Amino acid sequence: MVVFGTRESHVRISGNNEGLVTSLEEPVRVALEGRHRWYFVRIDDLGKVGEVLISITGSKGRLPLLFGRGELEPAHVAEVVEDAVDAVAL
Repeated sequence: MVVFGTRESHVRISGNNEGLVTSLEEPVRVALEGRHRWYFVRIDDLGKVGEVLISITGSKGRLPLLFGRGELEPAHVAEVVEDAVDAVAL
């Protein structure tokens, strides 16, 4: 398992696929970092179809987001994460 985050950061990101976590760490962090809340994020690839689950846990609950392999462009991931977290007030 790989874990990203610093002592100053409020976002901890982990997952079993280091390449996947490395590629999505920055857009997820950009989407969450300015909120000044703690978030624990788990990024996992699922099955043979290539879907990716980004699970965001905060003090107000958990939000699972499912992406297809073709939806993993960094700007798109950041926008979806930010909009979803706003929508559920996580």
